[in-house]
Amino acid sequence: MNYFDEDTELSKAAMPLQDAMYKYIFKGMIDKIERFKKGEERHILDVNFHIDIILKLKNGISLLGQEKALRKKHSGHNALTIEFWQDRFEKIEGEFFNLGAQFYSHGYLNGNAPDEISCFEKFYIIKVFDYLESLRRVPLEELEKRTKPTGRSRASFYYINYDHIPKEFIYYQMEDGKEW
Repeated sequence: MNYFDEDTELSKAAMPLQDAMYKYIFKGMIDKIERFKKGEERHILDVNFHIDIILKLKNGISLLGQEKALRKKHSGHNALTIEFWQDRFEKIEGEFFNLGAQFYSHGYLNGNAPDEISCFEKFYIIKVFDYLESLRRVPLEELEKRTKPTGRSRASFYYINYDHIPKEFIYYQMEDGKEW
């Protein structure tokens, strides 16, 4: 199995844990959790706006989100990462420019493989629209300096340590089992 397929399997295994976190955070408010399937027939919200999930609340409001569940071995980074350039050489814009989500859930699992996980060690929900809007006031060249390529991919990612994200952009934060 290649690394992409491993990531996909880990993401699938993390979904029940993410669902439990949403139900805990939005106590009694969630009516339905809807995710878009990955594959050949991707939903237009996923393709165009990088939406992974819709939290349908009992009051009729729908919250659109992006999800990321990362392996334990990466938890030392403690950083939010968002694809800046889909192709850093051709300057093809990534989710940083196209993300239509209202929230971004991001967490580090307590294991590195699907059969090793049972909970999140760290879990954050970022008010991503507001946060990205504030970042867009910074010149593009400055933002680009804060990106890093990943492996052999052509993409590059904007990253920022969670300790440096202003608190007004963090809806929920849990580290080592403690809420902040």
